[in-house]
Amino acid sequence: MSNPAKKPGRQPESYQPRQPEIVRMAQEAQEAKSVLDKTRTVKSEGGGARVDFDYAFSGFRDLDFTNCFASLYMYLEDFAGAANVLKQQQERLFFLFDTVSGRSAALRGWGNVPTEIYREIYDTDGMVDFLMGYTGYAYEKHTGDFAKQISASIGRGLPVLARLKKDSAVYLDGKGDSFRVIIGCDGGKLQMPEPKGAQNPPKKAPKPEDIESVYVISGKCARRYTLLDGLKRVKRVMDCDRENSVWDEYIAAFSGSWEKLDGWSLSDIKQLFKTAHDSTTWTCHNFAAPFRSHEYLEPEPGNYQNWIWDEWKDPVFLSSKGRTHGDPLRLPPKTLIDWASDQSHNRQWQLHALYETRSWKKKYYRQMEWANCETAVLLLQKIKEYDGYIYDAVCAMIDTLEGGAA
Repeated sequence: MSNPAKKPGRQPESYQPRQPEIVRMAQEAQEAKSVLDKTRTVKSEGGGARVDFDYAFSGFRDLDFTNCFASLYMYLEDFAGAANVLKQQQERLFFLFDTVSGRSAALRGWGNVPTEIYREIYDTDGMVDFLMGYTGYAYEKHTGDFAKQISASIGRGLPVLARLKKDSAVYLDGKGDSFRVIIGCDGGKLQMPEPKGAQNPPKKAPKPEDIESVYVISGKCARRYTLLDGLKRVKRVMDCDRENSVWDEYIAAFSGSWEKLDGWSLSDIKQLFKTAHDSTTWTCHNFAAPFRSHEYLEPEPGNYQNWIWDEWKDPVFLSSKGRTHGDPLRLPPKTLIDWASDQSHNRQWQLHALYETRSWKKKYYRQMEWANCETAVLLLQKIKEYDGYIYDAVCAMIDTLEGGAA
């Protein structure tokens, strides 16, 4: 069964552009579903064909949608350069897509349980559609005839994104082995690029029976979403986590430890700290990256001149004009996000150290166990505080883009 990509209207919270932007997007819309303007080299192999695909994947995750799409996007946009530069570009795009889609803003609940918004955001069709619309690509989703659909796309010089069947009811970024880039097809035998750089790289390509659906690029189209739409997705994710008091759930697990210690065994205490260790996922690292300049990663800055970054370079995000009044340091939004994310990252490392650096062979005396629990409470309270600064900065950027900044 083939399903053409949905072309939904903007949701209520989506960006409503000013007139010049409307005119520009109307002109671009005329190019929707046009064929890609670059001729790709397709190599015949036996009875099948394959395309050359020499882009690495991010080492920050398994082969999930964000990771695979970042590499596919580089192919579609014909990125070129030395291997180390291309790897850096892929990593930056991975962070960008992880952030603008809202995924890196979504927390996991206590006990590593995905929240409702996490389930909605991570690796779902909604996330696929947003990033396709954000980058300006039309696509079709197919849930059958995989070999036929893949062969046709490879014949046009375009790799295919394949969603794998999964055992669990939800994807988790700690087990994000959910997508593949398919670059060749010979009958029922599929080919994928070498998964260079990815965590837990698979050893072989999937079989058609391993696939749940495929996403076939049908051409370039007008962008349906902008940075403002992405920031509003981020705000919505953060709103849901705040409404569900996710960080308060973490804090409550360690609170009142003096009274609780009588009923806790060493195993209970160890599990408490291990749960905090396993549930904090360093999303602040991924989230902050697009807001940073990354000069230290750019030995050849010219290689990073891609249009997708232009809207992130608005100088107002680094000026006092777009500053959030909830920030005690009085920093402009991008600087505040950079600082708060770094501080949160440090506190999360401290939280991990409470689990990883102590001996779990014996239970400490009451005062020491209480002190460790209270340290965890203080760290989590600071993490929640930094999360609030980031939220305020995101709101300030939205306000600026909508023309509400003073």
